Amino acid sequence: MSQPKIDFVITWVDGTDPKWLAEKLRTLQETDFPETQKTDSSDLRFRNDFDFLRFWFRGVEKFAPWVNQIFFVTYGHTPNWLNLAHPKLKIIRHEDFIPQEFLPTFNSHTIENHLHLIPGLSEYFVYFNDDFYLLKTTKPTDFFIKASSRKPAKSQNYSKNSAETYLPRAFFAENILINNPSRDIFPYIQMNNMALINQKYRKSDFYRQHFSKAYHLKYGMFNFRNLLLSPWKEFSLIYDPHCATSYLKSTFQKTWKSSGQVLAETSAHRFRSSQDISHLIFFYTQLLEGNFVPRSPRFSHHTMLSSDERNNQKIVQYIKQQKYHILCINDGQVKDPAKTKTALEQAFAEILPEQSQFEKS
Repeated sequence: MSQPKIDFVITWVDGTDPKWLAEKLRTLQETDFPETQKTDSSDLRFRNDFDFLRFWFRGVEKFAPWVNQIFFVTYGHTPNWLNLAHPKLKIIRHEDFIPQEFLPTFNSHTIENHLHLIPGLSEYFVYFNDDFYLLKTTKPTDFFIKASSRKPAKSQNYSKNSAETYLPRAFFAENILINNPSRDIFPYIQMNNMALINQKYRKSDFYRQHFSKAYHLKYGMFNFRNLLLSPWKEFSLIYDPHCATSYLKSTFQKTWKSSGQVLAETSAHRFRSSQDISHLIFFYTQLLEGNFVPRSPRFSHHTMLSSDERNNQKIVQYIKQQKYHILCINDGQVKDPAKTKTALEQAFAEILPEQSQFEKS
C-alpha cells in the first residue's frame, strides 16, 4: 500500500454576510434556550478582523503541495478572491453533509461532528480551523505514518488486503480540568467530553496497553505531567494542542455508532451550548485506543492576540522565523487592530509573498 491520500478540511464563516446574519437573527428569535443551558451566540464568535485566509491557502500550496483535496466547509459564502476552479478545491455547504433536521446551524460542534459525512472525503484527513497556519514544509508522514504490521487495538483502519496500517500523528498528555469563569462555556464542554470518555475507557487500561505512547521521548516535559497525573483513577482532562488534527474517518463512524444519542443532542443545539460534545471526543478516542503514532508537541503552537503588544510581537516573530510547522493565532482584544493587522500581514507576506493558484489572478 502506497502513502494514503490525505485530505484537508477547513471550516470558514463570513460573519458579515447579510443573508447569514439574517438567518442567524431569525434562528435566535425562534430558539428557546433552557435556563440550564449556557449558550454562546455572540457576534464575537464569528468575527474575523484580520482575514488572513489567503495566507492559509498559500501555506498549503507551498508547505503541503502533496495534499489530495481541500474541502472548504462554509454556510454557502466564499471569499471573492478564491479560485473556485482549482482542481483540488471542493466547496462544501452545510446542507451537503449535515442532516437537514439540524439545519440551519450556527454551532461549530454540529459542523465538526459531522465531517465524516462530507461526500468524497478520504479515510485520512486533517481538520483545520481557519486560524491554523502552515509555516514550514511538511510531509504526509507528519500527519499520518505507517505503523507496525500488527493491527492496533480496536482499530477500524486496517486493510484486509494489506498488512500495512496508517495512523494519525499526535501526542498524548494528561491535563487538569479547571472551571475558569472567563472561559465561558468551554469548561462545561470539556467536562461533557471527559464524562463520556471516562464511561468508555479505563485509564489504567490505556497506560497498561499503550505505555510506549503514554510516555515517549518526543513528549519532553509532558512526560512528567503524565507521570504526576497517572495515579488518579480517571482522566480529569486530556491536553488539547489546539492544532490541525489528523483524523481517521472511521473513528467518527464508530463513535457515532456507539455514542450517537449524545452527539445528536449536540447537533440539535443551533448555537454552541454548555451541554455540547465537541469534535475532541473523536481525537480522544483515537488516543485512548492507541490509534496514533507519537509526534513532538513542538510541531505546532497555540497563540492568542491580546492587548499586550509584547505578546503580539512575539507572534509576529514566530511567523517570520517559521518557528513551528503550524501556528494557531486566535483572535483577541488588541489595542490597535490596524497596527496589529499590518504587522501580521507583513510577517506572512515575508514568508509567503507569492500569490497561490487558489487565488484569482
